[in-house]
Amino acid sequence: MKNKKLPLIVESIIIILLGVLIAIFGGQAVLDIYFGIIFVVGGACLLTVGIIKMATSKEVDFLLTFLSFALLCVGIALFTDFLTFAMLFSLIALLLIALGAALVVYGIYNVLKKNPLAGIVQILVGIAIIVLSILWIFVPEFQTAFWIVMGILIAVYGAFSLVTALLKN
Repeated sequence: MKNKKLPLIVESIIIILLGVLIAIFGGQAVLDIYFGIIFVVGGACLLTVGIIKMATSKEVDFLLTFLSFALLCVGIALFTDFLTFAMLFSLIALLLIALGAALVVYGIYNVLKKNPLAGIVQILVGIAIIVLSILWIFVPEFQTAFWIVMGILIAVYGAFSLVTALLKN
């Protein structure tokens, strides 16, 4: 029974540490390191599996080989300034602005043609998404507050997972 709990306890502790690190240092740099490690380790593991498979079957699995090197390349790039999660978050912020604008337009259509209540909700949600995305792009203090809140939420989730793992029968 204890052997089944150990991975859950370790996972919960890692989640708590990740949340604390995000809250203290901000999310982007911590996530770059965190996922960089995960991608490099994952790529190395897959490469090892590919080498073992090649040694036993004398065949090379192209997809496995590609995935191994892809994970290694992305993982290594995350340790440099060449690739960062900031790029991903910037892209997501832009796509959210597009989503918000589409919701506003669709909400106006619904107000005029179909369902006024749903349309008003869509307009309000769309405006909120646009405002939050613009704040993310142009107000560094908003990003800081966002990462603190996200770090705390991740740490709380990790603590909840730890308590659940410890209390599980």
